[in-house]
Amino acid sequence: MNGNFSKLKQKSTPFVVNVLCINIFFVAAFFHAAAQDKSWEDPKLNTAKNANYMQQDEKDMIYEINRLRSDPPRYAKMFVAIQLKNAIEVYKVEGKGDSSFSITTSYRDSSIVSVDTNWHFSNEEEANALQTLYDTLMHLKPLPILLPDEGIYKACIKHAKNRAPTGTFDHIDTDGTWPWDRIKKYSPAMKDGNENLALNGDAPVRIIVLQLLNDSGIPGYGHRYNLLNANWTYVACYATRKPLMNSKWWIQNFGTKK
Repeated sequence: MNGNFSKLKQKSTPFVVNVLCINIFFVAAFFHAAAQDKSWEDPKLNTAKNANYMQQDEKDMIYEINRLRSDPPRYAKMFVAIQLKNAIEVYKVEGKGDSSFSITTSYRDSSIVSVDTNWHFSNEEEANALQTLYDTLMHLKPLPILLPDEGIYKACIKHAKNRAPTGTFDHIDTDGTWPWDRIKKYSPAMKDGNENLALNGDAPVRIIVLQLLNDSGIPGYGHRYNLLNANWTYVACYATRKPLMNSKWWIQNFGTKK
């Protein structure tokens, strides 16, 4: 299950939380994408290399995000195109696919104001999501490279420890705080922030990034546009591990300084 939300600029307007209810699986195209382009090495993009407070896979996640942001068209051609081709072939052979849904919960001042169910067909939605992703990346100019931030990393850990006893993840802590609240608390130099969450933590980091970019079934593609937000300049990635949690979740937190 994926969680996703879009933070609106004015806190008087509703916040939106979307939860995608599908079984997540990886087709061969995803693993093919993960194995490609061993030559895309650029030390300038490996900004978390010396962030000793992070685990190696967390540093690798930031490196992968910076590959994406440094050259979106290249990323589209190397890793998204094959997924799009596969999705179109599946759609042609199998048709629209099974009916599925996502749930959108809207908040105003921390209170739920509406819960909406959005229905779609799985194969059709997958092809549409990948087509819009490919088109977006092909027309996107380079984005700022993200630098690691230890305070934002601590915000990730705080959230993980808060949610661990529940065995589930949500963007809202049990104390009612949102990602930008935690990010600004633990990294006071930040003026704003946001968050992505992803399951399938044992998959390669490129697969996790592609999963979030795809965002099939999520109205508004909120995970995707967090990764592609030109306002972000800082980032931290954290993966839950045993004994904290049995399942491995990824937390990506983004920030921008005052």
